[in-house]
Amino acid sequence: MRWDRVSRAAMLFVIGVLLYLYISPVRGLIGDLHEEAARHAQVVALERTGVALRLQERALLRPSTVEARGVGLVRPGEREYVVSGLPHN
Repeated sequence: MRWDRVSRAAMLFVIGVLLYLYISPVRGLIGDLHEEAARHAQVVALERTGVALRLQERALLRPSTVEARGVGLVRPGEREYVVSGLPHN
């Protein structure tokens, strides 16, 4: 029996097993990085939407807008609704 060949085969087997054990965590890390990038893009989009909604809220709370809406003025294409019974802020 040639022990040098057996030891080489054993070393190759051990290296193969180690490489196999490293593949799964690396795959998970890459998947996590892609997911983090997608979540970050979603957060940025939601922040932009929040800013736009805050600007819209400010515009709707201006005294001139509230007064115009109070006397029944609506834009063309809008439908007028009356909501009553809401608590005061």
